[in-house]
Amino acid sequence: MRKSARILWNLLVVISLFLIPAYASKTAEPLVSASGEPHMLAIIDALTKLAYEGGTMPLTTTPVVGKPERQYQSVFMPGTETLDAGEMRVTILGSGDPFVKKGQSSASVLIEVGNAERDFFFFDLGSGSLANFNGLKLPVTATTKVFLTHLHADHVGDMPTLVWSLAKAGRSVPVEVWGPSGATRELGTLAYAEHLLAAHAWDTASLSEHPSGRSGARMIATEFPHDTPTVVYERNGVTISSFPVKHILPGPVGYRIDYQGRSVVFTGDTMPTETTLEACKGGVDLLIHESFPSASVFAKKANIPLEQAEIVVNHSHTSPVTAAKVFKEAGARMSAIWHLVVDHDTVGPAYQEIRSQFDGPVTIAQDLTVFNITQQAVVTRQAIIDPVAWPVLGK
Repeated sequence: MRKSARILWNLLVVISLFLIPAYASKTAEPLVSASGEPHMLAIIDALTKLAYEGGTMPLTTTPVVGKPERQYQSVFMPGTETLDAGEMRVTILGSGDPFVKKGQSSASVLIEVGNAERDFFFFDLGSGSLANFNGLKLPVTATTKVFLTHLHADHVGDMPTLVWSLAKAGRSVPVEVWGPSGATRELGTLAYAEHLLAAHAWDTASLSEHPSGRSGARMIATEFPHDTPTVVYERNGVTISSFPVKHILPGPVGYRIDYQGRSVVFTGDTMPTETTLEACKGGVDLLIHESFPSASVFAKKANIPLEQAEIVVNHSHTSPVTAAKVFKEAGARMSAIWHLVVDHDTVGPAYQEIRSQFDGPVTIAQDLTVFNITQQAVVTRQAIIDPVAWPVLGK
């Protein structure tokens, strides 16, 4: 079985490099509906497959924004491309919601930068996201930097895997975790890290005879104020700033990541806020804003009363139509909704709602949607990963 999977992986690499047409250095022509307007339903009809079904195209009508200086393959094949100096690559490790599904991992975004250190950063780490990360062929020895937006389980479910399992896989240094304070100490990131370490004391003790020892099975937590914009990280040319958002209780934050003139804003879970727009001021290349399906769609899919769905969607999350209004004001080069249940009942309605308010470049994020960001362009693709890859140790 493993041999067959490896043969398939090698075949996909060959196809990507030699047979799949490269993206042109101009904005791609979108698929259109019968009315002549770009339409996500037309894309789904034409492609027939979403990512969880084996589809290899991103859910966007503008996969290329701008004019890239180099060509990118139509799909991202890990291990076949290097980042240029000044380039950022954003990979959606988990695009789903709290309902765990094989087809969508829970919330997580990975950001790589093209500095000499080849730094990468996790933003949230929901259940299943590290399985997608493992297929990206990045070194487990460098899985050391995590930024949490808040402490819901679907945003932190893979933290034990990161700290303990990847220590067993070869990481010998602690994981640094940044996250917001809460309304009380017990609701903040420091308390969360302390309790997680205590809960896994047996696992830590069991590593005493492991070749890497216990040194990698540790966390160093840094807590910052949740209620004010704060610069939380400045190293190797990368600056990461937090900003407060609104999601159920005091505490949740979003982040802005800046590197050599390129920038990403990631909201985490939130209602629409002025703080998100403030974080986008001065220009932003990619805005990733959370979005649940509209209340009517969510009620039908979750089999709950409409009134209950309206509370969930409109009072703790953001609907697609409201996210579109944020996109219109923010003016990012590429906007993306994330945290949406992606299936054939949700994608079309979400896209129609967005287009009722916003006509700029937009993507509906799936697991393993990839954005390459340079001064010249934002290129959006899907990654194809080896589902049985072994961990990679070094850079």
